[in-house]
Amino acid sequence: MRALAEFIMAGRFKAALVALLGNFLPLVSPAAVGLVVLRQGLTEGCLVLLWAVLPLVILVSAGNMSGAMVWASIFSVVVVLIGASALNQTRSWTSALKVILGVSVLSGLVMKLLLAAQVGAMRETLNEMLGQLQQQNNALVFEPSNLFIAGLLAWVIALTAVAALLLARWWQSLLYNPGGFRVEFHALRFDKLSASLLFLALMVCYVLGQEYVTWGNLVGLPLLLSGVALVHHSIAFAQLGTRWLVAFYMGLVLLLGPLSSVLIGLGFLDSVMDFRSRLAARRSS
Repeated sequence: MRALAEFIMAGRFKAALVALLGNFLPLVSPAAVGLVVLRQGLTEGCLVLLWAVLPLVILVSAGNMSGAMVWASIFSVVVVLIGASALNQTRSWTSALKVILGVSVLSGLVMKLLLAAQVGAMRETLNEMLGQLQQQNNALVFEPSNLFIAGLLAWVIALTAVAALLLARWWQSLLYNPGGFRVEFHALRFDKLSASLLFLALMVCYVLGQEYVTWGNLVGLPLLLSGVALVHHSIAFAQLGTRWLVAFYMGLVLLLGPLSSVLIGLGFLDSVMDFRSRLAARRSS
């Protein structure tokens, strides 16, 4: 991965080449854009972004059947660009995550309003799949609406953007600030007001019903990442070793729903109670 990061930073042509061909691999293309923005600024990042979205625009122009997801991929690259710029300016992961969340919400609403045909096609495909599941299990299955699908697309955009920005920041740390990303990520924690507003929005979405569940997952994403950061910090603090992190991520994959809820709760409670400071105080006492 270090060699790839060095290749990206070796010049505009090489960065553009990775951004173009990186579409064949998960996260590589948007992460390349993010790395260029983090190191060389927004203007240079915009030039590389053009190459990152080129094959996606061609797919859209060719009438690709999965048009909504292709558009979501385009929006993801743009959100990474904006998020990386925010991280550059504020030097704050929480600020960057708020920006990513806001732009992702806006992207989902734009897709619902301006790309209604693509969103509707995705809804029909999902409804057919759920209908088949209903016939097999003889159980009632929720039929998603365009609002549900728009929230799902916004969540995909935000999740992709966050993962790509994390990868870009890690690459930057490998090249120019060894160990810096680890310190930044372990310190990721929201203030009480921001965490409370995010948690309240999450609860409101879940109370409103299944139509808003995907939007709830979206607003809960920053707190989820804060909870993951707390787990990383706690494992490092206790000097438990990387095998515990491997076990944690295996559990996250196998128990995504329940464990995600726990991590969101941890992220919120940490913002209120500041577990990191409590751990540090216990060590010094």
